[in-house]
Amino acid sequence: MSWKTTCVVVLGASGFFFASEARAADDPPATGGATGTATATATAGGAPAAPAKKEESGETDHDTVVGHVGVGFFGIRQLPIGSGAPGALPANPQTVDAPVIGARYWIQRNFGIDVGFGFATAGGSRENVAGATTTTTDKQSATGFAFHLGVPIAFAHGKHYTFLLIPETTLGFTSGTLKGTAPAPDTNYSGFLWNLGARIGAEIHFGFIGIPQLALEGGVGLYFQRTSYKVKQDPNSTSDGTSSFTTSLQGNPWAIFLNQVSAIYYF
Repeated sequence: MSWKTTCVVVLGASGFFFASEARAADDPPATGGATGTATATATAGGAPAAPAKKEESGETDHDTVVGHVGVGFFGIRQLPIGSGAPGALPANPQTVDAPVIGARYWIQRNFGIDVGFGFATAGGSRENVAGATTTTTDKQSATGFAFHLGVPIAFAHGKHYTFLLIPETTLGFTSGTLKGTAPAPDTNYSGFLWNLGARIGAEIHFGFIGIPQLALEGGVGLYFQRTSYKVKQDPNSTSDGTSSFTTSLQGNPWAIFLNQVSAIYYF
């Protein structure tokens, strides 16, 4: 081989070598299999792949109050009390409206206990002025107590609500006096209420506005109820008693807002 041919071969080999090095310098470094695939996928799509969604928690608002005490309003109990005079009782007794305040404690997720107490009292006098004569007459006084016990059972749950069945009972007692004008004796009044039954409804928590501790409960019930009232003016007395089996609405659909809606706040 002549020296001219040798020079051409050497120069060609050198050019190929430097061209290969230049291309290698321009290419990005290779990456591993999984990362490389993800990068290629992101680049091909034109945007980074969206991160996987975090799995949402299955905890409900009700779960956050299990083991906590809730305090609230459990409705108004209308307690019967006598009026008038012995032998002339009205067909329907007067009532003492006793708002019941109580507590609810969830022992476990599906089982709790309600305890409530209601109290009301009223009295006064009437004054009549006729010239130089002033006459003051006492009004009939009235005092009522109510004791409530319930066992809420949660049988279905949603994120912000729980369906409940609540067997419950309420005892109520009333008493009062109308002062007699001498020589007439005082007239004493009394009354009694007992109901036993159950209601079904829902407890709605305000977790959707960030207050899961606050709940509003409403429902309707079916009850056996016993009421009685008495008027006594020694040596005479008259009493009246009624037993009934009825719904909590008693023909008045608006009663659900008076007697069957309660607000509870859990601590």
